[in-house]
Amino acid sequence: MVLLVMSGIVGAIAIGVIGYVQGEHSLRRATWDQLVSIRETKKACFERWTDQQLREFRILSSDQQLVSAAADFRRGFDDLGPTLTDAEQQRLLGYYRDTFVPQLPANIDDRAVDTYLPDTNAGARLQLDYIVDNPNPAGKKYLLETRSESVIAGDAVDAYDAAHRAYHPTFVRLMNETQLYDLFLIDAETGDVLYTTQKEADLGTSLIDGPYHLSGLATAFERARTGDVGDAGVVLVDFKHYTASFGAPAAFLAAPITDNGKVVAVVAGQVSIDALNNAMTSNGNWKDEGLGASGESYLVGPDMTARTDSRFLIEDKADYLATLTRLGVDDATVQAIDTSGHSILNQSIETGPVRAALDGKTGTSTIADYRGIEVMSAYAPVMVGGERWAILIEKDVSEALDPMYRMRRNILLATGAAAIVLTLLALWSARAFLRPIVRLQDGVERLKSGDVDFSIDAEGHDEFASLGRAFNEMIAEVRQRNRTIAEKTAEYEKLLRNVLPDAVADRMRGGDQVVADTFRNVSIGYISIDGLPRLMHGLDATATIKLLNELVDSFDDAAERHGVEKVRTIGDAYLAACGLSTPRLDHRQRMSSFAHEALAIVERFNAAKGCDLQLQIGMASGEVDAGIVGRHRFVYEILGGCVADARRLASAGDQPGVHMTPEFEQALSGTGQDGQ
Repeated sequence: MVLLVMSGIVGAIAIGVIGYVQGEHSLRRATWDQLVSIRETKKACFERWTDQQLREFRILSSDQQLVSAAADFRRGFDDLGPTLTDAEQQRLLGYYRDTFVPQLPANIDDRAVDTYLPDTNAGARLQLDYIVDNPNPAGKKYLLETRSESVIAGDAVDAYDAAHRAYHPTFVRLMNETQLYDLFLIDAETGDVLYTTQKEADLGTSLIDGPYHLSGLATAFERARTGDVGDAGVVLVDFKHYTASFGAPAAFLAAPITDNGKVVAVVAGQVSIDALNNAMTSNGNWKDEGLGASGESYLVGPDMTARTDSRFLIEDKADYLATLTRLGVDDATVQAIDTSGHSILNQSIETGPVRAALDGKTGTSTIADYRGIEVMSAYAPVMVGGERWAILIEKDVSEALDPMYRMRRNILLATGAAAIVLTLLALWSARAFLRPIVRLQDGVERLKSGDVDFSIDAEGHDEFASLGRAFNEMIAEVRQRNRTIAEKTAEYEKLLRNVLPDAVADRMRGGDQVVADTFRNVSIGYISIDGLPRLMHGLDATATIKLLNELVDSFDDAAERHGVEKVRTIGDAYLAACGLSTPRLDHRQRMSSFAHEALAIVERFNAAKGCDLQLQIGMASGEVDAGIVGRHRFVYEILGGCVADARRLASAGDQPGVHMTPEFEQALSGTGQDGQ
């Protein structure tokens, strides 16, 4: 009897231990898969957000209205005057002494008022009228559209105010549409900040020799005015503490404004920290993304400081600051985070995953994070403005393995209770005692084999039923986690197949490092859209993109009907191929039919929109090489003589219409289609 009792107890313990070990292994694996899936999704989302910021700012900078705005603000700026009276000078000095400098965080060393005072009469006048005498609080000073009621002056003052009344509402709208914190107009020759939307302390100062000549804004301005803008046409400068914004972390975009080929001014934008945080946290919905109560996604810059705010700072600032103090973070850093409300640039994160990601590595590991708490971390590098940042997805181990901890506790409770029950009822309850153990054992074996679509019989009120319910709870949670992982994986799969052909996407998912193929019978169509600059003239960025999307969507629909594959759009050009992913004997006829339908589409588009767009379409056929180019931001590229021939025909034709190589035209003989 004792042996039977002991055997039952030992069996229960053994099954519990096996279940715990196997369950912990499965749960860890599921959590890693989930974190990696979220990492890839977040990385793709962040790269799309960055590309969108650059693209929208490039479109904004090309607006010819900026040339007029820069000229009008320059004239008004030059004629500002008279010199401030003694009383006005004292009001301006008092603002810097009593408001501006006291609000600077502790990590700003230079706290001398004279350092930040504007050194020109124009700058002093603008700051007095638009900042000091502005009734709106900091961060809302853009609500003031005119200063005329607060200024007693002549026509010269009215010239700047007139420019401000004319252009300020447009700049406020653009600031909101592009999700920027601030917009700037800067004179290219003098570096004078002619205009800012937010009306902060940089207004009217020179970025060449003024108080902020060493700032990130000054760096962005200098690169933009000297043409150092790269292929994107826009400068992106990494975060630095920006004193003019009360020491807040700030990153900047900048692009040159040209008039007849000459750079006359620079338009700059201050990246919104809130927009960046929302892009990385889905507006703070961590739980909806499968990160639970302790998971977070964040970015770290090359200096190993945060580039997005910590979830724990956002949710419980006091507890977050107390944690930093307990870990021995210096008081100046804690005070800077407390004052600014941001961990960006202030929070040093020098963990192993951060170092690995900044070295270009992708992986997972279990570490102590910047709070000193053990977390499961999935990390990867991401390129931003030519610099390598780190993206990390982390979750507390205690939360990730909580189902196992609860199961362990229930196992101990159930085992202890079972020992008492077995001792008292061993003679007549042996079979009843063994039955739940067998059920648990079967469940453990099914769990070990990877099956989670089941639950064990846990009816009753005894200890084994409690253990069974705990086991079922664990299985249910693992099943839910697997479902979340499957959903995130499907999102990533959909994103990949939107960028690449299905066959190429399958090969990349299969682990192919190099994807390259040669296709021998392919027709290439290169469509050059003439008249886009005229169409864009006078339209804002939203209207321009809407019209262009409508036209390109029509081309995409036509291509799908004719069995033609869109390769990509490049500005005013549309590149398509037939016979690439799917071999087609009639690839030339299909491409020719698609080209003529494209002409008809543009005719209907012109009639409906009152436009005058024309197409020059080049067609050629032959052998092409196709494959993935690039590792991080890859594109599907096709190369070959027929691609070059089609592009040449589309750009060299004297008349709009369809142009084809002699070989292509000869192969089409007898089909009733031609290249008129």
